[in-house]
Amino acid sequence: MHIKQLRHFIAAVQAGNLAKAAEVIHLTPSALSTSLTKLEEELDVKLLIRGRSGVQTTYAGEVFLKGAFSIVKQLDDLQAAVLGANDSPAGNVRLGLPFGTNNAVAAFLFKALLHDYPGINLLIEEGNTTNLERSFENGLFDLMISYDVVDKMDRKSELLYVEQMYFLGPYDSALDGVDEIEAQELEKYPVVLSAGTHSLRTTIERFALNNGINFNYLIDFQSAHASLKIVQEGLAYTIAPWCLISDHAKTKLISSREIVNPLMEREAYLVSSREKSPSSAVLAIIDVLKSAIQHAIATDKLRAKSMLQIDKD
Repeated sequence: MHIKQLRHFIAAVQAGNLAKAAEVIHLTPSALSTSLTKLEEELDVKLLIRGRSGVQTTYAGEVFLKGAFSIVKQLDDLQAAVLGANDSPAGNVRLGLPFGTNNAVAAFLFKALLHDYPGINLLIEEGNTTNLERSFENGLFDLMISYDVVDKMDRKSELLYVEQMYFLGPYDSALDGVDEIEAQELEKYPVVLSAGTHSLRTTIERFALNNGINFNYLIDFQSAHASLKIVQEGLAYTIAPWCLISDHAKTKLISSREIVNPLMEREAYLVSSREKSPSSAVLAIIDVLKSAIQHAIATDKLRAKSMLQIDKD
């Protein structure tokens, strides 16, 4: 067993698809598949279930994933410690970001790393909160942004911002300049949303329960981007944060109105582990990420109330 096989396995699980994973680690899909098959043969156990929709871990694969990540992380941290001996943060930092949030902060993060922290290799995984939570539980992230976080003994959670939700429909010039919609009016429209326990769905369901609103759910979609496409075509309406839909709204592909009376909001937290001390590279990324959030709010890429304390010195 080689360390590269562990990295290949982790990449496959994170991507959920061999073709995507192969692209990330710069291999051909066939070469990645061969590497994973050899790993399973060496261990004499099936780690992955491969199908048309992607790959999933078996029970043995879940157990192996935690150990594999621990080994890779220790090696990366050791390398970072050596590279960072000159007091310049270096090494890998793994960050999980929800869809939309990555749109708002990615460019700022990239520029800051190029200019201030060239030794840090920031690995960002973008996904829905259900998948991000799973990856964090398996130790695949150093940091994660998630919503309405439940306190846990092994986690540290810091409130970053409170963001507003928007009601989205097909572009209608008659709505230009109409910035708000009353919460009770939402019952009139057919709505498509992500299914299950995703954070956005949880936020909407809680809001509906607290305010006596009966949504007219048309169909559930796992993909937020697919929901936006349905809205563009005039087939239904949906609800999303500004960071996910700002480009669509500004280019008049959709019409967006903030939900008011009452506001529909959710809290965004920065989540890290209490079980290990953060490296200098992780601490640097935390600072840069907070600056990126402030910049995103100031430039209207993220419509939210910042809960960060600004150092004025």
